[in-house]
Amino acid sequence: MTHTAVIKKAFNKDLSRVIRGVPYQDKLIVLGDFNAGGFSAIHLAALHGRLECLKLVVEKFEVDVNLASLTGWTPIHLVMNKESGPRALECLQYLIGKGADINVQNQGGTSPLHKAASEGRLNCIIELVEAGADVHAKDAEGQQPIDLCRIWAHRSCARYLSDAMWKTDKRNFACEMHKLNRIKSECQRSEQNFWKIEKDRAKLDAVPKKEVAKTPPGEKKISVHAKRRAKVKGEPRLSAPAQPPTGKSQRAWNASVNPSSPLVTDIFRPTTVRLGTDPEACGDHDFSSFLFLSKDSHGQPVIEMAYNGRLSPVPNLPYEVIERSLYPHARPIRVTMPQGFKPTHIFDVKRKRFPSLEHRWTDEMAVSLRETLDPAFRATLKAHLSAIDYGG
Repeated sequence: MTHTAVIKKAFNKDLSRVIRGVPYQDKLIVLGDFNAGGFSAIHLAALHGRLECLKLVVEKFEVDVNLASLTGWTPIHLVMNKESGPRALECLQYLIGKGADINVQNQGGTSPLHKAASEGRLNCIIELVEAGADVHAKDAEGQQPIDLCRIWAHRSCARYLSDAMWKTDKRNFACEMHKLNRIKSECQRSEQNFWKIEKDRAKLDAVPKKEVAKTPPGEKKISVHAKRRAKVKGEPRLSAPAQPPTGKSQRAWNASVNPSSPLVTDIFRPTTVRLGTDPEACGDHDFSSFLFLSKDSHGQPVIEMAYNGRLSPVPNLPYEVIERSLYPHARPIRVTMPQGFKPTHIFDVKRKRFPSLEHRWTDEMAVSLRETLDPAFRATLKAHLSAIDYGG
């Protein structure tokens, strides 16, 4: 029997005992050899949850922990099998500590998290998620790890993955919103500089050119300032606004507790009381005249500046979120008036179809609400049913 056959036959017991009797040159050949199923020594050690064998193969013979089989299975995939039993977690922790890729996928797109989800190993799922595994990874069939938990009815695993996916989405959304806010602050400064330059340019274009008139000999040239003073002097000046007569200063509020004392200050409420449904002023800057939002051929948002071309990269956010953030004045914050709510009668509510003759008044609820089925009610019921049957 060859060394390969001896080692692969003894994997269910202990590889470390068998491999010590193999020469060093043959050990490297045996450890890198693939069996008929496309697995090598490190794959079989991971498959059966042999931690000592994994340590021996990885540390002593320096076999790559990310070594893939002929179909793309890696040791971190294989540790989560029925053969590994309760030893899967310690083998998984060892492989992660040795730098195993936690998001590697085989030829079918299965990641280690997919494998743990299909096997229902909650402890391995927690270990992979805490190590940074992608909870939104999809296999070749478009299924996520949580979909496999639902298929195989692993409820605790599905609940944990649902919570992990929610936290990941919130964290990614906050990061992308931070990028968008940073882009907005930079664009706001650029917009201020742009409009400042445009305003200065408009002022320069509005200044008329000085017309140099020839002065006849013997006459004194009149300066432009003198002409302006003469023009102002000849025009009638507007009278100053009438100032209120300065009399006795207004007294403060009467602090007397006597109700018959005259009031000095008239306290009143404004004629219009602000309701909670009135629109509030939005404090966010609006980029409707400086940034232009559109979609490319793939439906992804594209942001273009008024004078500097396209912005790149665009935050990975939905188009509607970017639109609300860039153009806050385009959306109503609150309803303008409460009169917008109008009552609707129940008969005016749209429904699929009107009640027909087949609609019996003796439905299940009517019968269930009766405490007793007395003979009179049963007779009425029979007469009603017989009339419907004859009518149909």
